[in-house]
Amino acid sequence: MNAILPLLLSLVDPADAQVPLQTHATLATSFTAERMGGPFGLGVALGAPTGLTGKIWMGDAMAVQFTVGGNLGDFKDVGASVDWVFEFRPINVEGNEYALPFHIGPGLKTDVNFQLPGGFLLLGPRLVAGVTVLVPTLPIDFHVEIAPTVYLIEQMGWDMEGQIGCRYYF
Repeated sequence: MNAILPLLLSLVDPADAQVPLQTHATLATSFTAERMGGPFGLGVALGAPTGLTGKIWMGDAMAVQFTVGGNLGDFKDVGASVDWVFEFRPINVEGNEYALPFHIGPGLKTDVNFQLPGGFLLLGPRLVAGVTVLVPTLPIDFHVEIAPTVYLIEQMGWDMEGQIGCRYYF
């Protein structure tokens, strides 16, 4: 039994495991080539919630985005969401006139209603998915996303939320 292990190890050449594979796949361009501006964007959004939105790029494949505002038509209502999104580029746009990175990731959503009596607090996880339009000659983005949300605190339930918006990058 002790002689079999050295025989098996001699059949495996460790140098073969270190040879890079030849591939025709190309990496997507970085976000800095897809738009002007820095890694921090700030803008406005309509949806759930409606208000101020921001995004902080953490490299080419990840970002943290947030929105603070209220729900349309609900006075004395304040909502906030924060998401950790993973960016990927399944669509290759010809001519580099714009880029269409998709994003998906986990997040957290809260809604607080200050209407008395009967105000409430909602808090729960969500899964956000969307697409962003980036223009290389402009420091802005346009985004559309959906986010199924499960509320676990105070009033249990779920909601399908969505948002459209625009951000300016600094």
